[in-house]
Amino acid sequence: MESFALVKIKATVATGALLLPEDRVDKVLEELRDNLKRLGLAVLSIERVNVETERPQEAFDDKDPWSFQGRNRE
Repeated sequence: MESFALVKIKATVATGALLLPEDRVDKVLEELRDNLKRLGLAVLSIERVNVETERPQEAFDDKDPWSFQGRNRE
C-alpha cells in the first residue's frame, strides 16, 4: 500500500531582466500573478527589483558544482 504525505512547497522564482516601458510594469506583474494563480499557486508576494541599482554579491557554495550565484556552471 502506498504511503502519502501532506506537504506544502514554498519556492522563490525570478525572471530574467525585462526591458519594459515604465507604464507597463504593473500590468506585467499582474499578468504574472494571474498566470501563477491559474497554475494553482498561491502568490505570497511579488517584488520588483530595478536592475540599475547595484545589488550585493550573492554568496555561493564553492563545493556545489551546479551553482554559481543561482546559475548553472556548465
